[in-house]
Amino acid sequence: MIWFDLDNSPHVPIFRPILKGLRSRGIDFIVTARDYAQTRSLLELWNIEHTMIGVHGGKSKAGKITNLIGRTNQLIKFIKGKNVSAAFSHGSRTQVMAARRLGIPSYVMLDYEYTEKYIFNLFGTKLLIPDLIPEGRLAEAGFNTNKVIRYPGYKENIYLQDFVPERNFRESIGVPAEKILVVIRPPALLGNYHNSESEKLFTEAIRYFSSNKNTQILIISRTKEDAGLVHDLSNAGNISFLEKPVDGLQLLFSADITLSGGGTMNRESALLGTPTFSIFKGRKPYLDEHLQSLGKLKFIESSDDLRNICIEKKKNIGYFTNSDGIKYIIEFISNIHDKQNRRIDESPIR
Repeated sequence: MIWFDLDNSPHVPIFRPILKGLRSRGIDFIVTARDYAQTRSLLELWNIEHTMIGVHGGKSKAGKITNLIGRTNQLIKFIKGKNVSAAFSHGSRTQVMAARRLGIPSYVMLDYEYTEKYIFNLFGTKLLIPDLIPEGRLAEAGFNTNKVIRYPGYKENIYLQDFVPERNFRESIGVPAEKILVVIRPPALLGNYHNSESEKLFTEAIRYFSSNKNTQILIISRTKEDAGLVHDLSNAGNISFLEKPVDGLQLLFSADITLSGGGTMNRESALLGTPTFSIFKGRKPYLDEHLQSLGKLKFIESSDDLRNICIEKKKNIGYFTNSDGIKYIIEFISNIHDKQNRRIDESPIR
């Protein structure tokens, strides 16, 4: 059995097609998840069977460390005794630590080279990283490159390959066709890479876009704290918060402009051809810099950059390039599963 741990919203769409592929091969798996951001609601939206374990540790370093230890112990208690042959996640530190203590090989997908990587380098069995990120960049960022395995394309390609636009999606979320739909995601207030400069750009962006009365601004919250960033603009008639889970790709494809303080949503939007702007102020991900070099994404560094964004309907629908990433990862997991089963079958009877 393969164990997947999903501890943030973006991990649900990443692993959804992988789980589907494994199921088609008759490979058993178990899913645990952390109750953070939209993780629970997305799992429920797509009817993915799961067990919720733990929450986010909050903003303080002490809270994060306490939560790291606490959730690790919770995962150990839940998984212990189950016939798990390998653990997979996209950057779940608690799963890596729990798997190590249980003697289970752990495989970690990562696509941000400047994440805190000490636990992954020390306890992870292998690190699966997009082949677009140069080897030198990974080494400079501190990765143990001996543990790195490459897969093709962006992680977002894994689930973009099955994307089919819904013609009436805007209507389903109550946004008139003539409106300029601006989708905005706040910076990660509780993230390890949080930078207060992103908050300032976020609130300035809300003011800038809301000043155009032909816009409809839809804010995709991470946590309840997000609402506090726009409290002085909450009475504006063209600002709203997404109140129910939706297919994020449909939303980004239907948007005219996307602005976000995080990486995954920006890359999804950029690859779908929507004009995309990043207010992320931490160390820039190579993948985002690559998209900027292709003219698909732009980093917003200042208020002047914000005011230079043209507020208009999307003119051209772009396209994205598929990759063999999902085939590679499903094959990779299947091979691990088969090897583990062979070891069990070939072990001597005692």
